[in-house]
Amino acid sequence: MRLLPDARHGRPLAVILLLIALLLAYLVGVHWWFVAPLFESRQQMIDLRDEEARFRAIAQQRDAIRDELAKVRAFEAENPGFLIEANFDLAASALIQRLQEQIDLLQAGESCKLVSRTPFRGPQKGRGDKSENEPFEKVTIKVRMLCEMEYFGTLLHGLESGSPQLFVTDLTITSRRGASPTRPGQRDKASAGYLDQAFDLYGYLRRSPGGKS
Repeated sequence: MRLLPDARHGRPLAVILLLIALLLAYLVGVHWWFVAPLFESRQQMIDLRDEEARFRAIAQQRDAIRDELAKVRAFEAENPGFLIEANFDLAASALIQRLQEQIDLLQAGESCKLVSRTPFRGPQKGRGDKSENEPFEKVTIKVRMLCEMEYFGTLLHGLESGSPQLFVTDLTITSRRGASPTRPGQRDKASAGYLDQAFDLYGYLRRSPGGKS
């Protein structure tokens, strides 16, 4: 029994083993230390070149983007949906005035009257709060009324369908039966739907560029 390879096959086998050894030496000593980092650097350069091309394309569109932003700002300035007053106090006063005007238009007299209206800023935010960077400020009036239902529905429609755009939320309605006695020649308010309503009336005020209103 012979353990050594045949001399005729020894040389080819030695060449194959030498090639395998050289390949392993290349992978361990050359490829992972020199070639692989070069490939990685080449890919990074390609990515940087692509990113530069994107930035150049965006830069070429700068004038068009500036024009579109100007159009958006002009549209916002002319948008009738926002309160036009300069600050919160003036906007709150304008909201109260509009509410009173809508009530006067009903010509309902004692059947629909305003009991109280109080401006409400909401909880005060600390410095650095995200709401300070928002472009709009919410202006809220807390309202309480005594109004018959037939007039109150018309009032809400007038408030929410006008300009600037106003919103009504947190509406609560309480029956006031017996709150107002019946007088001769006057219909019974209890049967007419005499109610106590409380709600928040609010709109949005555009902030000044400095972030204050």
